[in-house]
Amino acid sequence: MSLTWIEINKKNILHNIRQFKNLAPNSEFWPVVKSNAYGHGSKEIVSFLKDNEDVAGFMVANLEEALEIKSLTKKPIIVLSYFDRDNIDLLKKVDSQISLPIYDLDTVDYLQALNKDILVNVKIDTGTTRLGFKVADVAEAVKYIESQKNLNIFSIFTHYAESESENQDFTKEQLEIFEKVTENYKKYKLHSACSAASIALPEAQGEIIRIGLAFYGLWPSEPTKRRAWMSQVCLQPLMTWKTKVIQVKELKKDDTIGYNRSYKCDKPCKVVVLPIGYNEGYDRLLSNNAEVLIKGERCPVRGNICMNLTMVEIPNDLEVEVGEVVTLLGTDSGQNISADDLATKCQTINYEIVTRINPNLSRLIV
Repeated sequence: MSLTWIEINKKNILHNIRQFKNLAPNSEFWPVVKSNAYGHGSKEIVSFLKDNEDVAGFMVANLEEALEIKSLTKKPIIVLSYFDRDNIDLLKKVDSQISLPIYDLDTVDYLQALNKDILVNVKIDTGTTRLGFKVADVAEAVKYIESQKNLNIFSIFTHYAESESENQDFTKEQLEIFEKVTENYKKYKLHSACSAASIALPEAQGEIIRIGLAFYGLWPSEPTKRRAWMSQVCLQPLMTWKTKVIQVKELKKDDTIGYNRSYKCDKPCKVVVLPIGYNEGYDRLLSNNAEVLIKGERCPVRGNICMNLTMVEIPNDLEVEVGEVVTLLGTDSGQNISADDLATKCQTINYEIVTRINPNLSRLIV
């Protein structure tokens, strides 16, 4: 095993699925495994869930991601965002297991010209102002797609702009628009609910719930977390991020640590060096600004985080040897460091903390 790795808790995977199945018993559960399953390992997650009866299919951002997991499961795969029209070799690999997004008529003509049967998902822009047909153009677009010999609509969907917010007025407006514009298309799968919307607006759950961040036991926002508690939805984080000590050294008072000598010891101390840095996804903003867990002790990062190395001060009386396991994110002996904790220190969101973890690090289902 490598010196730095990710552990994914299989009991928590199954627990979180049950929570959402209880929340939306009449909806199909489709985990979103885009961006390497939000940093958790798409191949590992899909392989673990390939035969799970509660999982109806998987969702990804692009065609490359769909093809990466295609051989791991027989379940259908929805591409939510885009595909490269110039990459004909990839498009030739599309079959009935994969459905592609459509949000303009030019793409309709392009796919039809490939002269092969293709399933498509029609994206409607109800107010997020990203990808999608304008509401006024939906009827004409669907009619045109339905007239194509080689294209078959698998689903019609939209995306909410602020379903994770305290105020749900705009989300309700979007839902009302979506329901009105799709009222004549009930023969297709209709879906709009992401993690936050599934919790905030049960009426938005529809045939499919697209569960992304919350599936991994992370909350899209504090309002979503509060609503979940009120709905008795309790999620468990899947990820623990670990590394190992590669050197232990004793320093004197006034010794400095790391590039730019950004930390100066105010007393004699012990420091350990970790094989982790911003290349691995441990953000440089955590320099002199974070803690790791060693034998249940919270130990502060000292000095600037390097590309591949981080230095951490440990208590003088803590016995640590080379090879000691260190927890960067997760729980150790009752102490916890969450993605939200790191996000706050990095002035970002928990999504970014986990998705930016280097995909080359080992992911283990444990």
